[in-house]
Amino acid sequence: MTPSLHSTPLSRRSLLGAALAGAAGTAVVVAAGTEPAHAADAVTLAGDGYSLVASGMTVTLRGADGDARLLLGGYRFGAVKPAAGTAVLGSAPDGTPAVVVDYVTGVEGTSVRGTFTPRGRRLEVVFDMTAPAGTSMSSGTLRRQAVPTSVVETFSGVPRWTRDERGGVPFEADAVTVFEEAFEGDHVYLVLPGSNASWRDPWSMNLPGKELSPGVFRATADLLVSPPVDLGTARTLATGLPLGVTLSTDRPFNLWDSAASPLVVDGVVSNGGGAKTVTVRWTVRDWDGEVVAARRTVHTVAPGGTVDTSVSFTLPGRGIAFAELSADCGDDTAFARINVALLPPHSYTETWATSSIGLASDYLKDTEAERALIKRLGMRWGRHPQFTPEQLAALGMRQNRLRTPPSPTAFVDDPAGLAAYIEEEINTAERQQAAYYELANEWNMRGGVLSGQGGAEYVANWAAPFKARLRERGSKIKLMSVALAGMDHVYASRMFDAGLADHVDAFALHPGRGNFTPDFAPTPDQWTSGSEGSYWNFLGAVREARRMLDERAPHLELWLTEAYSSTLPNRWWKDTYRQSAEHALLTHLLALSEGVRQAQWFQFYDSRKANPTGVKPDDHEYHYGIVMRDHSPKPSLLGLAAAAEHLDGARFVRWLDLGDEDTKGLLFDTPRGPLTALWSRADGYVLNTEGRDGSFFPAPEPWEDVWKTKVPLTLPAAGQKVRQIDTIGRETTIPVRDGVAELVLDGSPRLYYGLQVEEVAFAVEVDARTVGGVAHLAVRATNEEATPVTVVVESPYGTRTIPQVAPGATVRATFEKRGRAVPNGSVTVTATRADDGREIRFSRTVRYVGR
Repeated sequence: MTPSLHSTPLSRRSLLGAALAGAAGTAVVVAAGTEPAHAADAVTLAGDGYSLVASGMTVTLRGADGDARLLLGGYRFGAVKPAAGTAVLGSAPDGTPAVVVDYVTGVEGTSVRGTFTPRGRRLEVVFDMTAPAGTSMSSGTLRRQAVPTSVVETFSGVPRWTRDERGGVPFEADAVTVFEEAFEGDHVYLVLPGSNASWRDPWSMNLPGKELSPGVFRATADLLVSPPVDLGTARTLATGLPLGVTLSTDRPFNLWDSAASPLVVDGVVSNGGGAKTVTVRWTVRDWDGEVVAARRTVHTVAPGGTVDTSVSFTLPGRGIAFAELSADCGDDTAFARINVALLPPHSYTETWATSSIGLASDYLKDTEAERALIKRLGMRWGRHPQFTPEQLAALGMRQNRLRTPPSPTAFVDDPAGLAAYIEEEINTAERQQAAYYELANEWNMRGGVLSGQGGAEYVANWAAPFKARLRERGSKIKLMSVALAGMDHVYASRMFDAGLADHVDAFALHPGRGNFTPDFAPTPDQWTSGSEGSYWNFLGAVREARRMLDERAPHLELWLTEAYSSTLPNRWWKDTYRQSAEHALLTHLLALSEGVRQAQWFQFYDSRKANPTGVKPDDHEYHYGIVMRDHSPKPSLLGLAAAAEHLDGARFVRWLDLGDEDTKGLLFDTPRGPLTALWSRADGYVLNTEGRDGSFFPAPEPWEDVWKTKVPLTLPAAGQKVRQIDTIGRETTIPVRDGVAELVLDGSPRLYYGLQVEEVAFAVEVDARTVGGVAHLAVRATNEEATPVTVVVESPYGTRTIPQVAPGATVRATFEKRGRAVPNGSVTVTATRADDGREIRFSRTVRYVGR
């Protein structure tokens, strides 16, 4: 017996539904661009701007012009595939008139009833089912067909912003899938909670049902007939939410490339309920927490109405801003956030042949804007074959192919099958112009990390035969080993013992990282295991890989085919948004310092390949992107850009000894001059512990600087100023006084041009006097190096260059000028020596007293 979940129908007419297919594999009766004929006494019901016409099992949604828009043909689950039904006029539980359809299921012990209730421009669709208790409705489908079928249907996950009552940063949650049918004139929007958008075709779409009580189920969809609106507004209006807020800009990825014009964010406040007075507030903050825009307005909003609003502001140059729009009416509230950034253009000198910056995104969306951003970020290598030859040429990129075989032991007893698999993979890789073939992903986790299970078998079963076939074919493709999850030295040792070094050209590693700074570098004997153990560290893992390669296979390249920063909100084990920028920069600095050939960033977008617009606030796999789900730039995008720009053409020189174990420094040689990276670990290497509650951590806002200890540091410097570049690439200058620059360090890495962290040993003496009405300035420089130096003397009276000053030699530069006295002043002497192909310059400024 069907439970009485809705009001009893007012009348009953039984008609056979012929509009949609009734059984699996049956062709749809309705031809493209047509609609079914309805009986003369078909059930009709009007909505606002549309009407329903029901005949048998088919409910047709017609537009205001009377033309059919959608055919709604019931609900399917499991073996239940209704082929007929009875449509009547009835009512929803609250008494609102509705079309009610009882479907013929053909399966004993089951029933399906659909209730279609117009509520203004909304259409509420509820399917009530009975079936054996525990029946799965996760793959249930709503039968629907657009008329004509050529109408374009798009979709997206649409969440709402929320806050955890314990604090932390706000985040997106409670996502539903919203589909848009782009008809001429009014569009039709379908809100399907829990829908898997990949489970749809022109006649049906996934609509999961829920079990309300044993054997009683319900699936609900909400439709909106409206002029075109954004999908967030469609959700609010379709589902009758009291308030909704959506934000957008007119720029791809919300990126501006110039400060010449204001940055503008557009907002829509929507009212899915009754008439109300709404207070609307804008707040925009920059990276330093300064409020760069704020406004409050009050609006009277009709039922189903919207308020268009916008805010404009300026940034002085490169930077990022965080905009929030809120709407409030009594206890009803809604808000949304968006990130916008200013990222000026940049031209790179380095090509794929030497660049260490790459991309490991396993899905892209193939747009011009996307490719332009990848190029702007200096990414010169892709882990996956996602680009055409023409696109690769335009991007100046190379790409690889990653493929994980069916299993470590697949084809063990089937040599012909193995040969066919390898042959097809090489053929595919060559068609895709793959430069490297990455053979399997994270197989060391199959038996548990550090167990070593499968390491030797990997070489025998896969690496050896794959490389053998590449050699036989004379293929140019290089082979890369299975990428290890963490530096599993046990698994790696098993592979090397089995001869890995003879069969691959590169060693692949994923140095996963928990709540540690990237430069946390415990040695393997200090690692703790488990999903939250110190095994998951970056620099310690990379150094262990480097040590093992230097010892056992120095000819192999080291590739990090996944380097990342997960920003799962409010989780102690993951990065905060601010940390993500710091760690993106530091990760690439450290990678280059360890001779990594490529560090490929995982990944480009938040969400996942299988759910590219989806939201899961508790799943870290949805939070690895450098852009948010809404394509807003994360701070890590700017950190990555800073790394690419300043490591362009760079060569690592050495770590710096700055006299304090907590003060860290790296020196690089670049075409722009020596580059120094400095930071402090006075606050330690372990992050996100203060206020932690289990896995929850109340993450600070991205504009909050949480490094408590500020460390002053004075270093020699040349010229009048030192250029300082912060985590997101903003440049400031620090004055040089008496040949030194006074810096302030903390846990955030900064880059510097103009520091003299490498000395050239020489002595300077200055003699200033007036003799016979002529001012004499004599400068003596002694080379204290073991190699020749070039000396340049700069004085108020001119400049002298003295090349090839021998070790221990003293040279003299004399300047004369008529005058009664030599005024007080200074001279700057710069000595330059060669070191392993580099020129090292050191300047010393000496003040003198005139007489």
